[in-house]
Amino acid sequence: MKSKTVKKNIPLPAPEIPQEIKPVVEVKDEEPIETVPMYKNVKVVIPLFLVVLAISIFAWNYYIQLRDFVSTDDAYIDADRVSVSAKILGRIDQLTAEEGDSVRQGQVLVQLDDSDLRAQETQAKASLSFAHENVLLAQVNLQKAEADYQRASTQFHGNIIPKEQYDHAESEFASSRARLNIARAQVVSAQSQLGVIQTQLSNTIIASPMTGVISKRWALTGDVVQPGQAIFTIYNVKDVWVTANLEETALGALRLGDTVDIKVDTYPNLKFGGTILRLGSNTASQFSLIPPNNASGNFTKVTQRVPIKISVEQFSGSHPTQVKLLPGMSVEVKVKVR
Repeated sequence: MKSKTVKKNIPLPAPEIPQEIKPVVEVKDEEPIETVPMYKNVKVVIPLFLVVLAISIFAWNYYIQLRDFVSTDDAYIDADRVSVSAKILGRIDQLTAEEGDSVRQGQVLVQLDDSDLRAQETQAKASLSFAHENVLLAQVNLQKAEADYQRASTQFHGNIIPKEQYDHAESEFASSRARLNIARAQVVSAQSQLGVIQTQLSNTIIASPMTGVISKRWALTGDVVQPGQAIFTIYNVKDVWVTANLEETALGALRLGDTVDIKVDTYPNLKFGGTILRLGSNTASQFSLIPPNNASGNFTKVTQRVPIKISVEQFSGSHPTQVKLLPGMSVEVKVKVR
């Protein structure tokens, strides 16, 4: 018999795992971290703090202004003004003043042509004289008619004259008395006509109704003016005030006598003061050329403004003698409400 060869399993060695090759890193010495000195941090922080502080102070002051004051720049200097106009139709014969002139009350400013009225006055005087003569004549006729009537009455009652003659004397006496009354009425009418003409003559001389300054001339010599047509506009610049249009939402905080700070654009270096004299009784839109009409339903709510009157009592600053507050100058007002 043949013998069988037995093969033994001989274990193989484990494969070697290649190790990771690490790169060689050259280690350098670390640079030291620079530290910012304390005084440099202070130089940055302090200006930043001052800026924040300034903004805070400004915001606080602004809040105080909104809380304690009501202000507006919709304001202007105002004053009493009158229009010098003619009462009758006439042609301007002479103007005795120009724009910028100071005038006093009663000073003659305009002379209208009065030649036609002078002729009418002469005619009216003649008519009046004629009416007086008619009265004298009517009085003489009345005296004669009265005497005839008395005589006829005596004779009629003595059966000397017939009744027809007596009636004629009586009617003549009544007619004479009526003619005298008519003559007297004509005198009154002639006097009235003369008075109207003389009044019209006086209206040819137009005087200033107030003391002030002529701000505008509307007509020239030779122009024909209608009754009521303005010839001059006069302002009383010695008594001025401020008219300010404040929002209606601020009106509830205002009271008569509240102190007002006034700044006039013409004099930025001067400070004016005053008090509230009058609060408006209506909004400014009520007297506009086209008043609001919301009946159609096209309504847009807009904050209305109410005019208030503010006195100008004193001012402080340089060159006080050169200050002239003229109507129409723009101003800013600030009302202290607390």
